Amino acid sequence: MPTLRHRVHLYAPVRGGWRTALSAEGKHALLCSHRRDVPVRLFPVRASGHSSLHLSTGITDVAIMKILTPINSLQEVEMLAENGAEEFYCGLVPEEWLRRYGGALWLNRRSPKGGNVPTFAELNALIAAAHRYGIPVFLTLNAPTYAPEQMPLVIDLARRLVEEAEADALIIADPGLLMALVESGLDAPLHVSSLAATLNGRAIDFFRQWGVKRIILPRSVTLDEMRRLAETARGTVELEAFILNEGCAFEEGYCPTSKHHSVGAYCTGLVAMEANFLTARGEEVPPDKRDEVGALLQDYHRWLFFVNNAGCSLSPEGLPYGPCGLCAIPQMHRMGIASLKIVGREASSWRKLASLRLVKAIVDRVRQGIPADEVRAYAQSLRTPREYCRSGFMCYYRWW
Repeated sequence: MPTLRHRVHLYAPVRGGWRTALSAEGKHALLCSHRRDVPVRLFPVRASGHSSLHLSTGITDVAIMKILTPINSLQEVEMLAENGAEEFYCGLVPEEWLRRYGGALWLNRRSPKGGNVPTFAELNALIAAAHRYGIPVFLTLNAPTYAPEQMPLVIDLARRLVEEAEADALIIADPGLLMALVESGLDAPLHVSSLAATLNGRAIDFFRQWGVKRIILPRSVTLDEMRRLAETARGTVELEAFILNEGCAFEEGYCPTSKHHSVGAYCTGLVAMEANFLTARGEEVPPDKRDEVGALLQDYHRWLFFVNNAGCSLSPEGLPYGPCGLCAIPQMHRMGIASLKIVGREASSWRKLASLRLVKAIVDRVRQGIPADEVRAYAQSLRTPREYCRSGFMCYYRWW
């Protein structure tokens, strides 16, 4: 794969000009951005054999936390790149797959027509356009499992995505596919999907032995769990965390249902389900407890509404409702989380843009070294109506 022109370069001063290389240990390098809104900083760089970027923020020196943005159209590249996207992820469902399996068996975790780039030709153009901005593009092959007879087609598609389309990484959920790709000798970074349910250090150890570059943490992890996982992964595997839109009522990695609302994702129907409650002894709830139980059920239904993206609605300011982890970004920054994932490949271009600008507003403040309490207060000020945010129903992560 070609060497990408990164959006942020490391420059070291030399006699008579500048060169793009890491300086020797103890020297300083200039962090120079292609975007004018990113401040220039001087900071020490240690020679380590690889050029991982670090940013001095006043909190601690940690790897730069990227904003990972969904995309499903060539027309979205310029809009998202110019507004701060630093990584893209998308999917493709080729005609050969549709001819064999139709729309019932999904190649990745989105509907063939709802959240994927439509053709190989457009995907090639999309990746080329993203690379001109220095933005890497990751491709999803993240169905929970593939049948043995599907594997040859999926492996061949993976090779085409890397060698022809020049995808920068593949997102894999099925451990069997991951091992098959490694054993096939495919020369590509592999990211472990959240559907693989990497919930503990032993799971990180398992995937690390297969040489994966990044693990996408499940939505269900708490900040304390994330911190422990980050300590296990530090220096060997990148971690990516969900930050905005579309939660999951259960553990997605263990859920066999489709995510498509018309096909029957179980969680989307829970709000409409009637419920009867019994005591631990199997008896009816006493009359004096029924109001309390009813309030709990009402709160649960309200939480499900926000988990399911609040009907893909927008605030009066055009910002998306739904699950949100903005208040946790300062803590994730300290942990060394490599990438913040915005959900919504199938969303409208406007919703993608609004989501990106919302996340970028918080990330910029963290990168500038603004105190965490001030960052959280600003994040909450952007979430209207305020009672939605204060209720805690929209929180991906409880930071308090």
